[in-house]
Amino acid sequence: MFPFGHNSILTVDLGQQYIDMFAGFKQTITRDPAQLFYSFSKNFGGEMFSEWAYYLLSPLNLIFLFFKQTDLTAAILFVTALRFGLAGLSMQLLLVKKNFAGKKTALIFSTSYALNGWMIANQVNLLWQDQIILLPLIIYALTQCFDEKKYKALIPLFSLSIIDNFYIAYMIGLFLPLFAFWYLARTNEKKWTKKLIEYFKFLASLALSVLISAFVLIPTAFQLLNGKGQDTVRSIDWSFAANSVDLLLKLIPGSFDFDQMKTGQANFFIPFLMVIGVFAFICSKKEKIISKISAILIIAIYLLSFTWQPLNILFHMMQYPVWYPYRYSFILCFFIILLAAIGLKNSQKHALTVLSLSTILMIIISFSGLFLDKKTSFISLPQIILFIVLSIASLSVYMIYKNSNSGKTIFSFFMIVLVSTAANLFIATNNFSYLTQDEYRRTVKSLENSTDFLPKKSFYRIGQTFSRTRGDPFANGFAGGMHFSSTVDKATPNLFGSFGQAAGDYYTAYSYGTIMTDSLFAMKYFVAPSPAGSNEAGSPKRMADSYRPDLSDYKLIRKRVDTQTYENPYALPIAFLADNKVFDSRIYPQNPIMTSANLLENISDESSLIEPSLPFYINTLNIKQNGQFEGFTAEKIDGQRDAAINITFTPNNNDSYYLTIPSSFNQENVWITINGQVIPQSPDQRDVVALNVANHERGTKKEISIHLRKTSLFVSNLQLYSISHQKMKQISDIVKKNRLKSFSWSQTNFSGRINADHKGQVLMTTIPDSPGWHLKINGIKQKKKIVDQYFIAASLKKGTNTVKIYYQEPYLEEALIISLFTLLIVLSFKRLSLSRKR
Repeated sequence: MFPFGHNSILTVDLGQQYIDMFAGFKQTITRDPAQLFYSFSKNFGGEMFSEWAYYLLSPLNLIFLFFKQTDLTAAILFVTALRFGLAGLSMQLLLVKKNFAGKKTALIFSTSYALNGWMIANQVNLLWQDQIILLPLIIYALTQCFDEKKYKALIPLFSLSIIDNFYIAYMIGLFLPLFAFWYLARTNEKKWTKKLIEYFKFLASLALSVLISAFVLIPTAFQLLNGKGQDTVRSIDWSFAANSVDLLLKLIPGSFDFDQMKTGQANFFIPFLMVIGVFAFICSKKEKIISKISAILIIAIYLLSFTWQPLNILFHMMQYPVWYPYRYSFILCFFIILLAAIGLKNSQKHALTVLSLSTILMIIISFSGLFLDKKTSFISLPQIILFIVLSIASLSVYMIYKNSNSGKTIFSFFMIVLVSTAANLFIATNNFSYLTQDEYRRTVKSLENSTDFLPKKSFYRIGQTFSRTRGDPFANGFAGGMHFSSTVDKATPNLFGSFGQAAGDYYTAYSYGTIMTDSLFAMKYFVAPSPAGSNEAGSPKRMADSYRPDLSDYKLIRKRVDTQTYENPYALPIAFLADNKVFDSRIYPQNPIMTSANLLENISDESSLIEPSLPFYINTLNIKQNGQFEGFTAEKIDGQRDAAINITFTPNNNDSYYLTIPSSFNQENVWITINGQVIPQSPDQRDVVALNVANHERGTKKEISIHLRKTSLFVSNLQLYSISHQKMKQISDIVKKNRLKSFSWSQTNFSGRINADHKGQVLMTTIPDSPGWHLKINGIKQKKKIVDQYFIAASLKKGTNTVKIYYQEPYLEEALIISLFTLLIVLSFKRLSLSRKR
């Protein structure tokens, strides 16, 4: 992996989402700190504080500040290795400081912890990994609460955990009371009343940590309720989701692949020696019965949660995870490894029960693996053989260790653990393909070279007809029209879909723009692949996801080897004077052309912008039609031959023509040609979109062929429209004359003056409405009005109006007061305690 090899570390979400966020992290810190709260690089504009709370508040991210964007892959590799090391170090500290194991013996367990199955399966999810570092430290602080009556470490450590990543910290928070009960059961204190008092003090410490973290939790919770929080489970599914036998196979090295990443079993691989250690703990005569029972119950709860949905949902903050199932399985890894350390330390001579139980489990896993080998994708015969060899080696060394824990046996244990974890890492990570460094660098440099010369002071958005990921705008620091994160609010994908753009629950992509939407959304510049550019992997030409012949109407302002940059003469400003009719604008379901035209015509009080329902002809190749023309199923007659729906028409003028196509025409179901040329498509769409099929081609016959990838295809919403270039220019000129004067802006503030010629005119913006936006006109706070259920607007008085539109993170001030007040209380208690000691 780069910088040591040709490949990068980028795969799945790390390459498609997180690396762009790390690049955006650097952009925010070094160039535009206001993006901590709001950014126009997120969709058409979006709240960012909750996104930082979920993705970017790790202190280790500061390392990225010292790397160029093109070298971020090397930085990520370094930080990933660093996190593995820090996880092992924190576990080593816990084991040695609490005397759970000697220094040398502890290396066996800290290595197993740092390279456990969860860590390997989630090495792409850097945002979660700090928690596996913090968990042993939090547990160490927890033990201090009961052993030394000291709470000074637990409160700041758990607070740091919540601030770093509240989502995984929630999972740790559910585990801590269970662990505390088990730990209290091990203490020599006989009076349970005293134990309960200490237990409630501990719970109070957790509550104080939550209150100290309120400045992150409260604003984030508010924002998530408008987005991902709406997916919270409202009724409990009481079913069992996974086969418990399959769970046992997760102890086989390398039991992880792409299918397991999407919807597999919990990843809790640990060397088989850890299982032997747990049996040793259970059989140990030095452990109290209640300690053993509570430990077994905790293990049982987590194992049950890996198959039973109610517990699974509880541990996932009442939401089904999208990919990466059972994200809390690192907790079980931690607990089993800790028990194993204690069990092997207290291992009794002649512990035949331990050997018997371990051997039986090894046989069950081995035979289950052999039986299910052909039915599961994540194990193979060589993996099963490797598991058997390593398990037998562990049992053999244990037979020596239980009689004499010499340095040689400890070294043998360590080598077995090292081979087990390394084999698991090697097999699992090689089940994935990785983006090469050249592919990543090529796209990043192309986009950078195409946008770095554009003016920095004025507000505009940049459209793209190629993209590496939906995070390109945030990574490169410009206002765009795409994003992908778990914090996307629900209104934004709906709006994108209404205007004919690709969108899903957690992503948007401005891939099917028209000259109307380009104008509306202030898409002043466009970056497109050069027709003569390179066709290498990662080149703009290879990354094209939009077909826009209408860009030829825009002014070409820069031509590079691989890219071309255009300036859109029709682009409207972000805030301008509009006719009062704008409040009558409506969204036409599944008709993006009508929706866009209606809004533009109402803004300008113009008409006849589009010519609807133009005629075209349709014929089919190797297709049987079931149903009427509008809403029919096309089926292949011969499944082995190409099948296509052919649409033909001849433009009667030089305007831009668009064909609306249904969501069924997505890239997974069809490939599209126009006059024989295969056109690029966005990989995702769930709504009707408008495909630009002709521009300046009067009298030229056009044939659009929809080729079926599957045996059948549902066809609907096929309509042909043209958009008048002359009318677009008239509307653009009208609106531009009435833009904000003395205009200034930042990510969280817009201001200027605007003159209303008569009463009832409207300040219209393409700023997405959200609770954080506020509006002042002539110094007086005004109630916002909303256009098309999304855009901020306001009524104006006749004459000159001073306008200020500003963003304040909702509930941040109140949350800061709670955090500071709680912190003062904690510090006061600490000072009082010191005074009493003196």
